[in-house]
Amino acid sequence: MAVSSLSWSEFLPELLDAVFHSLNYARDFQTCATVCSTWRDSSSAVYSRKFDSFLFVSHVSSDEDILFSDQFGVLSPGYFGFSENKQTWVCGGTQGFLLTVNASYPFEVHLRKPFTNSVTSLPPLISFVDVQQLLQSQATFPDSEALKHFVKKAVSSTSSLEADWAVLVIYNNDRKLAFCRRGDKQWTDLESVTSSVDDIVFCNGLFFAIDRCGEIYHCELSPNNPNPKAIPFRSASPFRYDTCRKYFAELGYNGLWVVLKKLELNDDCDFTTYFEIYEFSSKTNEWTKVISLRGRALFLSTQGRCKAVSAGVNGYRGFIKDNSVYFIDGDDPSRGGSGPQNLSVFEWESKKNVEIYKPRSWNCQMFWLTPTDFLQG
Repeated sequence: MAVSSLSWSEFLPELLDAVFHSLNYARDFQTCATVCSTWRDSSSAVYSRKFDSFLFVSHVSSDEDILFSDQFGVLSPGYFGFSENKQTWVCGGTQGFLLTVNASYPFEVHLRKPFTNSVTSLPPLISFVDVQQLLQSQATFPDSEALKHFVKKAVSSTSSLEADWAVLVIYNNDRKLAFCRRGDKQWTDLESVTSSVDDIVFCNGLFFAIDRCGEIYHCELSPNNPNPKAIPFRSASPFRYDTCRKYFAELGYNGLWVVLKKLELNDDCDFTTYFEIYEFSSKTNEWTKVISLRGRALFLSTQGRCKAVSAGVNGYRGFIKDNSVYFIDGDDPSRGGSGPQNLSVFEWESKKNVEIYKPRSWNCQMFWLTPTDFLQG
């Protein structure tokens, strides 16, 4: 009797769901996501209920990767084919893509989708005037480390297939804003932001930026607008003129928080990190201080997506703690630092910081990524 061959995509959804629910390791989910689009969608739905975030880690030894990858759901350059090119540098993530820079002339910039090998080309770094000036001043020995860290963070609109698709970046050590739209050959500055930019986000169909002084801007990048600019948010904020590090954090249903990372002098005459969070109400046009994370965990990173997710039962081995902030601490590469970074968790109720992981590599980079974006890519 002839046995008919079945496609992997023709498995019953109930069977796939049962199989994926039996998996306990992030790497297994990533492998399943590469089989076909059906497996990718099904594994993504189950994964998002078991793990809330990927941690992207670069420049670690294979031993370090093995030690914590199953607990945290770690991605590293070793998972992707383009990592074999030592000139390719991962400097952030947005909407399921990794932003990469080639460290050799003309310093190409790409958005790369893990697992699918999808690549979207962006204008090269050489189109930045600041890069041209840097190369002129260092004509003999260009500073490759400065070029690798030239782009501090990138965010893009939802779909690269849409006509109004755009990418907004923070760049250089003075943290200026620039953008490109579909088909652009160079980056365009948004010069209406006068202060150093702390963070950017694409939320509810709009680009936003917040500077070091706490001024929030709506970045109008529509292709129908002949004069793109950053427009100051008209509501006065309680964190205006506060020069601490600030983040945008996404919530469900297009909600948005502003998170302030602060230092406090403790009883041992040492500085400890703590956080303040504010939420804006479009109904009252007022800011409200968030007293509790309300059953959520918050993931912060300078180069990746910052997001609040449901906590408690989610997360492997109890990793996702309720009322906690997971953050990258140490010498921030997005501000020109070159020292070590640590992964820590701030427990909201006790106001204590617990160090989770301290890499051995001095130039290790870490940032959080959204698993659903990557597995559905």
